[in-house]
Amino acid sequence: MANVDVTRIASNIGALNALNSLQSINAKLALHQTRLSTGKRINSAQDDPAGLTIATKMLARSEGLKVSMDNISDAKNMLSVAEAGLSKMTDIIVQMRSKAEQAASDTLGTSERAAIQDQLSAYAQQIQDLVDQTKWNGVKLLDNTSGNKVFQTGVDEGETTTWVLPNALDPDTLNLSERVTADTATFVDVSDSFSGGTTSSQLGSMAELTTGDYSFEVLDKATSATQGKATLDTTSSLLSGVNALGTSASPAGELASGRYNIKVTNVASATDVSYIITNLDDSSWNTTGSMTVSNANISAGNVLTSGAAATGISLTFGTDPSGLVAGQSMNFEYIAQNEAKFELNDASGQATQIARNVSGSLSGVYSYKAAAATFQTGRGVSITLGAFANIAAGETERFTYKQANNYSVDVSTTIKAGSYMTTANYALDKVNSTLSGLGSLMARLSFKEESIAAAQVNVEGAYNRIMNANMAEEQVNASKYSILQQTATAMLAQANAAPQSLLALFR
Repeated sequence: MANVDVTRIASNIGALNALNSLQSINAKLALHQTRLSTGKRINSAQDDPAGLTIATKMLARSEGLKVSMDNISDAKNMLSVAEAGLSKMTDIIVQMRSKAEQAASDTLGTSERAAIQDQLSAYAQQIQDLVDQTKWNGVKLLDNTSGNKVFQTGVDEGETTTWVLPNALDPDTLNLSERVTADTATFVDVSDSFSGGTTSSQLGSMAELTTGDYSFEVLDKATSATQGKATLDTTSSLLSGVNALGTSASPAGELASGRYNIKVTNVASATDVSYIITNLDDSSWNTTGSMTVSNANISAGNVLTSGAAATGISLTFGTDPSGLVAGQSMNFEYIAQNEAKFELNDASGQATQIARNVSGSLSGVYSYKAAAATFQTGRGVSITLGAFANIAAGETERFTYKQANNYSVDVSTTIKAGSYMTTANYALDKVNSTLSGLGSLMARLSFKEESIAAAQVNVEGAYNRIMNANMAEEQVNASKYSILQQTATAMLAQANAAPQSLLALFR
C-alpha cells in the first residue's frame, strides 16, 4: 500500500488506498452474497476451477448411481412379474400331477380317464397362456425367445447383472403335452389281418375317440370267401344247422351278417311249418327287420325266401315235425361269406361302440366287414382288412390314437398315467429351479441396491462439500464484509477530507 503524504495534494494517496480497500471489500461481499443467494460455493469456474472439475465428475457419478437404483428397482419389478407366473405354473403342475396320480389307479374307467385327459389338456393350455401373457414392456419373460436379460446395475460400462433365462417353459418343452394338429392313428402291430389304418371323420352321433391306446380284434370270420358261417345257440335244439349256399348258388339277397332269432309260429304238418326270422342287430333288415316263412317243408330243409329272391340260407331243424310247437325260438349268429367279425377295444381291452353300417345310424360293440375292404368305425379311425385267407380269429392290431388337440395329454392307461406323474415331477423340478434362481437373483439385486444407495449418499456428500456453500460461514463472512464496507466508506470520506487541512497555511 502506498504511503500517505498529506502535504502533496496533487494525488490523494490516502483516499486512493481507502478506495481500493472499499472496492476489494465490495467484491468479497458480493461473492459471499451470491453464495448465500444461490447456496452454491462455486458459481463460476473462476471461483474454483479444480473444485468445479471434481464436483462435476462427482455429480455425474451421483446421478448415475441414482439411475442404477432405478434400474435395479425396475429389474426387481420385472422379475416379480416372472416370479408370479412361475409360482402359478408350479400350482398348475402340482394339480396336473395329482390328476395323473388319480388316473394311475384302475378304480377309474376309460371315460373317467378321458375326462382327466381333457382337464390336463386344459391345464397345459393355461401353462401356455402363462408363458404368452407373462410380459414386461411387451417382451415375454418365460419362453426364452428374446435371450438373456441384462440389467445395467452400475455406473460404468460393463457393470451389469444378467438374468440367465432357462429353456422355454411351455408345456411342450416341459413334456406336459404334445402338439397334435390333426387326428392321427399310429398302428404298431402290422399283421396279415390288417393292412393298416387311416383316420376318418365321425359318423352319426358317435363321439370321436379320445387320445389313447386301442386295438382292433378279429372275433370270427366266415367259413370261406365263398361260404358263410353260423354259430348256433346250443341251449336250444330247434335248429341243428344253418348252411350258407355257395357263391354260385347264393343269390344277391344273402342273409346279412348279424345275430338273428328264429321263432316257430305254426306247425300244421311236416311240410307246413311257419316261422319268423328276426334280425336282432338291424331293424331295417328286409325293411321290417324280420322275414316270415310259411308252409316250409322242414324234412327237406328250407331255403329262406323274400318274395322271389332266396336269402341263400338253408336251415336244418333239429327235431322232427312232431317235436315242434308254436312259440319255440332260438338265436344264432351268421357271418356272410368273405366277411369277418371284429371289435374295437380300448386300452383296458373293453369293447367300445363303433358304427355297424356306412351311415353310422347303427352302432354296437362289434361289426362285420368284407375282406380287403376299409371299415370306417365312426369314431375317427378306420381300418383296412387284409385278404380273407390272411384273416385269423383272435388276431389284434394295436394302435395309438391322438385326437386333434394343440395340448394333447395321454393318461389312458395305468402305465401312461404313472409315466406322466414322473414327467410332472421333472417339470416341477425345472420350474422350481428357475424360480429358485430367480429368487437368488432378486436377493442379489437387493444387496446391490443397498450398496449403491450408500455409495450415492457418500458421493453426494463429497459433491456437496465441494460445490455447495456453507451457509453459516458465508453469513458470517457477509456480515464481516458488510461492516468493513461501512468502515471503508467512512475512512474514504475522512481521506478525502484530510487535504483540506492544508488550507490553513494560506490564511
